[in-house]
Amino acid sequence: MLEVLPCSNAPRTVAVLLHPSIVPVIDVFRSLDLLEDQYDLALLDGPEHGLTAHTGPDAAKAIVSDALLLAFALTRQRGRPFSYRPVGSRHGSLDEFCLLTLIASSRNLASDLAVDAATLLDVASLHFMGALTGEIVRHMDAGGLVFVLPSLPEFRAMMGTGSSEEVLVEAAPGKVGRNLRH
Repeated sequence: MLEVLPCSNAPRTVAVLLHPSIVPVIDVFRSLDLLEDQYDLALLDGPEHGLTAHTGPDAAKAIVSDALLLAFALTRQRGRPFSYRPVGSRHGSLDEFCLLTLIASSRNLASDLAVDAATLLDVASLHFMGALTGEIVRHMDAGGLVFVLPSLPEFRAMMGTGSSEEVLVEAAPGKVGRNLRH
């Protein structure tokens, strides 16, 4: 489930509400940010335990392992820090949403959605990152985790890179959506 809520604090600000099963996936990346200050791999125990509640232990270990490889590779390529929310938060930053979109769109790396997400994340080699993100998606699928990809117009509206138009973003199939303007 993904809910997109327009925030009234600032123009063109979007709040992303992540499904509880996806929070431990993004928490791996958030924990890596903490690892720079104190190198203690025990910081990854929380996200792995959280994933185990939604998947099996083998899938959880594989997701954490692959996410670490991806996080290190992204950090080296990007050259600037990501905007992360606190560990455990269901509210995601736009960087986190962009990262999840890149991971989920790895099934079709030639899509405009994958290219846009990679560009916004400053990914130099989409093919190389696609191999890393593909492994995470494979383990997420095996563990039953789902991140619903936004459409290209929805993604661009959220990121503020598309044309000014009204885009309907559904919270979940069968639920009422919200209008998003940028």
